[in-house]
Amino acid sequence: MNRTSGIADIPEARVQTESLLEELGLTKTEARVYLCLLEQSPLAAGTIADITGTSRSSVYLILRSLVDKGLVDAGAGYSSRFAPSAPDVAFAGLLERDREELRERERNVETALPELMRRFGSHAGGDGELVEILRTPKLVGDRFDRLHAAAEESIDIVVRRPVQVGGSNQPELDALARGVRARAIYDHGLMHHPAVADNIGAWIAAGEEARVYHSDLPMKFAVFDSHTVLMPLFASGVGGVVALIVRSRELAGALGLLFDTLWSASVTVEPVREPVIETMGGGHAQ
Repeated sequence: MNRTSGIADIPEARVQTESLLEELGLTKTEARVYLCLLEQSPLAAGTIADITGTSRSSVYLILRSLVDKGLVDAGAGYSSRFAPSAPDVAFAGLLERDREELRERERNVETALPELMRRFGSHAGGDGELVEILRTPKLVGDRFDRLHAAAEESIDIVVRRPVQVGGSNQPELDALARGVRARAIYDHGLMHHPAVADNIGAWIAAGEEARVYHSDLPMKFAVFDSHTVLMPLFASGVGGVVALIVRSRELAGALGLLFDTLWSASVTVEPVREPVIETMGGGHAQ
């Protein structure tokens, strides 16, 4: 085998393995060097540079990085040779170090959050942007989730087509679990829509107060903590703008009055109860 032939003819399986190693956190060159050592070792740094097509000025840095990650063992001395550690042990250690780094970041976030939230709270009531324009459905969904996460007291939502909620609606469930009051008024035409019909029972069971308006709802909006409004915009011939977020107690108050009016004119959605199945002996439901 010609060790100086470089890497011009790498089999497809090797390329796939290099890609997997990159997904595990190695650089492309680190993956190449590591595979080289798995296939033939121990090797001196200069030989590794020749086989992999890596410059000799950088191969030592790459090998040192692999040693630090626990993937490669190095002999002593200037002319030491390098060999791979057992992959099962080496990668188990690498994953554990990644998990410990993640736990450390989580601890740092928990430590920093009180001060960050204090600064956020002091700025939120100042002269910041009163209006945000959201121009993509994904951005609307992301900001909708963040507003749920920030809610402290109440969430009032008027729901009509098009429907963007569905599934578990986890942001609302999390808010309910924190003690936030969530009320929703649904357009009568949505009660058979799968996104609502398949999930509303779980939302009500979690604490959502739901009512149905037996006519066409005039608009779609959500009010958070009586001061922030999310309002999707749907107009014929108007493109680009998908929704607005307005931080205004005056607007939130006006829409709150509209919500209360619609709420009073709506019918409570009763939670779906499991059917009662009587035993032959007429005992309790099973």
